[in-house]
Amino acid sequence: MVVDPVSNTIEPGPGATGADPMEVMLKRMQLQPRLDAILADAVRADQELARAISMATGAEPIPDTPHTNDPALQDALSRPMPEDPQQFNDLWEKLDQEEKDWLYERDHSIGNHPGMPFVDKNRYNRMYLDELQVANQAELDRLRAEHPDWASGESGAPSEEWQSWKAEWDAANHTRHGYEEIDKALASPDGLPRYLATIDDQGHAAVSINNPDTAKRNATFVPGTGQDLTRFEGSADKSEQMLQAALRADPNLRVEDVSVTTWMGYDRPMNLWEAASPDYAHGGGDDLAAFQAGMRASHDDGAAAGPSVNTVIGHSYGSTLMGAAGLEGNHLDANNLVAVGSPGILAENASDLSLAPGANLFASRAENDVIGIATYATLGPDPMARQFGGIPFEAAPGAAGPLGLPTVDAHSSY
Repeated sequence: MVVDPVSNTIEPGPGATGADPMEVMLKRMQLQPRLDAILADAVRADQELARAISMATGAEPIPDTPHTNDPALQDALSRPMPEDPQQFNDLWEKLDQEEKDWLYERDHSIGNHPGMPFVDKNRYNRMYLDELQVANQAELDRLRAEHPDWASGESGAPSEEWQSWKAEWDAANHTRHGYEEIDKALASPDGLPRYLATIDDQGHAAVSINNPDTAKRNATFVPGTGQDLTRFEGSADKSEQMLQAALRADPNLRVEDVSVTTWMGYDRPMNLWEAASPDYAHGGGDDLAAFQAGMRASHDDGAAAGPSVNTVIGHSYGSTLMGAAGLEGNHLDANNLVAVGSPGILAENASDLSLAPGANLFASRAENDVIGIATYATLGPDPMARQFGGIPFEAAPGAAGPLGLPTVDAHSSY
């Protein structure tokens, strides 16, 4: 695939000749949002630089900020918000509602910032989700107006124009479906509150059951290969099952003492070929590390009678991402890591990971899980191995295939 510098679109390259057209289309759909995000960041940076130059030369007035009698706070509001989660939280807690709303108007994705309390994350990210859905519907309406016959299901001639339109139409509908799944996850069918911890237009989202800031036990569940927002419900159901299992395991815990977050805050590999690469984990490891640091920074130790015990559970490639979050300069602020059905977590040994003091790594794999074939391949040694330094625990064997061979079903059975 190549980038067309005129249209800023992903197009088939010379090597695509003779390739399956559907496979080429799917690859374009996967790569185009990433290119759009890169270009949007570049445009935003250019705009911010141009605006700063205009204000510095007097060509554009310096915008007002909310009035405050605190000079230090006034100065802070005139600058970009701190990247460090603890510094962000320290500043955020000093703001009143007007100042917080002003920051949202300046950056509608601010609810994704690590260190923001989850009550505020939920408030601003739900507002942002509404805006994203409006924008997505506008895109669908535009495409429908261009070709109402194609939008109604009539197949167009297999022309380049039809293929390009169809790719955009499918991508927009896929995005719509993903947002609808997040709406379902926020519906609280069991009566427990949900918090929208992360949302954007790049296929990333996170939903927490109960408030992580006041919980005594926090878990973050990281799904793996092939899990996108259109399949969020299945992962969210597993999070709910984990919450209920924690309550059964410790009768002294109240319901609100436990929070579980389903975290799809990284670009997941969408097929087995992509899952063989460590690039997705390296690309998203720092995002998971930042999310966990933010969870620690915003936690209300007073309300929870002390710091929370934080656990990260990674299934399949999610465990690889979990490993990347504690390697190569990253620090993963977690008291426990759980690698489930893991193909490897990039570390040679559990001791290589930068974790909270005294943290443990647990690992489990079903006897019939096909992923056992992939360990030691491209993502690191088997976390179940005795010499790895983790703590193995037993899982149900899962369904076996003909002649007792391992299966994909067993990999999804946890």
